[in-house]
Amino acid sequence: MKRQTIQGSNVLAILVVIGLLGCEPVENPSVAPQSSPSGQMVSARTPSTSIAPSRPQRLPNRTQQTILIASFNIQAFGEEKVKDPWVMERIVSVIQLFDIVAIQEVRAKDQTLIPRLLSQVNARGARYDYLIGPRLGRSVSKEQYAYIFDTTKVITSLDASYTIEDGADLLHREPLVARFVTRVPPNIRPFSFSLVNIHTDPDEVKQELPVMLSVLKGIREFEYLSAREDDVILMGDLNASPKQFGPLAQMPGIYWTVDDEPTNTIRKSTYDNIIFDRGLTNEYTSRSGVLDLCEMFGIKTEEAVRISDHLPIWAEFTVIEQSPVANSQFVGLNGPTERR
Repeated sequence: MKRQTIQGSNVLAILVVIGLLGCEPVENPSVAPQSSPSGQMVSARTPSTSIAPSRPQRLPNRTQQTILIASFNIQAFGEEKVKDPWVMERIVSVIQLFDIVAIQEVRAKDQTLIPRLLSQVNARGARYDYLIGPRLGRSVSKEQYAYIFDTTKVITSLDASYTIEDGADLLHREPLVARFVTRVPPNIRPFSFSLVNIHTDPDEVKQELPVMLSVLKGIREFEYLSAREDDVILMGDLNASPKQFGPLAQMPGIYWTVDDEPTNTIRKSTYDNIIFDRGLTNEYTSRSGVLDLCEMFGIKTEEAVRISDHLPIWAEFTVIEQSPVANSQFVGLNGPTERR
């Protein structure tokens, strides 16, 4: 492991986890891989399934000009779900709608679960790969974060991925950060960005949410100092609506894609969100939403909860790097700084 600290942060340090699985290194100056990863691209051997879900009305088509990024808490994704063909068919169909999916609640000691899922995603010739972080949590029931992404649309490297180290033990599950770059034609500047995958503990929301401001500031500072990256997108299951964000909601330029729309499957609470600086991340196309599993698969709520008690959420971005809005402020550990 390589340990790097964020200068000036009294809350969190950065811990680069070299043991992440999946994702072959790609030569790209924005990612700068320097060592071989421990995993390999998973080949597709599992036969494809034959369900024909409808395309949700609000979800844009995937194009070469945009990328669709999603977050999905699959709820206790473990052996039981992997062995259920009905559930797996639908999880696979959801993933195939997007270019990157940040997954929460991978909950199994068996480290073949994500590769087995990926083999079904790739069964018809798709070229998705994955990153998965360490098992985290204070209890016996530990969880992992994962990213599943289309390698024909984005590239990354293990050396641009790390787990936050929380020395003060303020977070139950420290977020997994991964830096991505879009694949674009020569002479076009690709959109580069860092995703922060988070799942707050439902029983510790009041303790964890106030820390999220320092978490986001620390990651933004580290990403900018180490890679000149100012597009940092926090996404996942916060177990809180924007009304509960507290200090995080007061950060200059802060924007969240889900306001008052329920994100749990029974449609009663807003737990999940995608959060970024609207001025700096000007690549956002202003299109985002919550994926209705009942609509997509033509099923009832009691059937949808077999898949997960959370709905996937998504946002669309252009594949080309855009200039920040004039007078946008970068908020790091030392306060706001004007960026042009």
